[in-house]
Amino acid sequence: MSQVAGPYGLRVVKLMGDLPFSGGMHTYPLTANQVAGFFFGDPVGLIGGQPVPLTASPTTTAGANSPIGIFMGAEWIDPIRGFVNSQYFPANGIGSGATKVKLKICDYPHLIMQIQANGSVAATAIGMNAGIVGPFSSGTTQVGNSTVALDSASVGATNTLALRIYDFVYNAAPSPGASSMPGDPFTDVLVTWNFGVHRFLQALGQ
Repeated sequence: MSQVAGPYGLRVVKLMGDLPFSGGMHTYPLTANQVAGFFFGDPVGLIGGQPVPLTASPTTTAGANSPIGIFMGAEWIDPIRGFVNSQYFPANGIGSGATKVKLKICDYPHLIMQIQANGSVAATAIGMNAGIVGPFSSGTTQVGNSTVALDSASVGATNTLALRIYDFVYNAAPSPGASSMPGDPFTDVLVTWNFGVHRFLQALGQ
């Protein structure tokens, strides 16, 4: 629904080459407390073997802000509720007593992902690059979704930007204002990681 601003992070749709997404993801243990939360659809980096929320739009420069994938959920042992399986992991979760924390991250580097832009993106933008805007690691705790969006103002040929625009979401309107087409006020866009942005496509180990 690209008529209304409602950013939801990056949603995995399929794999490059129109291959179906099987739902596969890699589980990363988290043992170090993070002062920021992880929300469904957040791009995630890695520091010292520990998943970390990104703090800005990634680029082709290797470093802590290079994404390893998209956060898809978490499980842990809560000191009060016991085993928890959730769409988000709260900030300071380990500091609040969470143990045996495992984060589920879709880390395949050639994903096709859906993301809402924070403005209008024209159909002519296919093949162009774009950045991501936050707030990062600050999603909606009510449903656990990320709130990152595609930065419509950044769309262009700049080779260091995070995303490559692959296509658009085409949906008829099941109800007024619920359609999705290129050029909508908050366009729903299909993207993949730009070359050299994903950690697994960078030669430098971190």
